[in-house]
Amino acid sequence: MKRGLILLCLASALGACTSTSSLYQWGSYPNALNSYTKTGDAAEFEQKLRETIEKGENKGEGQIPPGVYAELGYILMTNKQPAEALIFFENEKAAYPESAVLMDKMILGAKNASKEEEQDNAGRENGTTDQPAEEETSDAAS
Repeated sequence: MKRGLILLCLASALGACTSTSSLYQWGSYPNALNSYTKTGDAAEFEQKLRETIEKGENKGEGQIPPGVYAELGYILMTNKQPAEALIFFENEKAAYPESAVLMDKMILGAKNASKEEEQDNAGRENGTTDQPAEEETSDAAS
């Protein structure tokens, strides 16, 4: 009788330790990261990151895992989309305040890149660029 009671208590205690829910909504992130590491296909990885974020934000069954917003922001920065990257860096900082030091640096980099992109676009529209004019070579000097 005592042995049965001990086994019942032990089984109940172990059963209480298991959980089917997760703190984070991982989605396809682990598999996508593995695939990206092997193939280097940034477009597919970006799509999977967006899906993971969308599912996590819509389901409400856990939050976006740490680093996912930042990872998508980094992919966007490497694809020369700093304005959009800025949004994801700010989301990462808001969701995980402990990332503030790194995210502040990434935000600053994205803001600077956005300003440079705007200046380049304005220069193209006006017919000017920040590039120095090429010097004309003279045949007479030869």
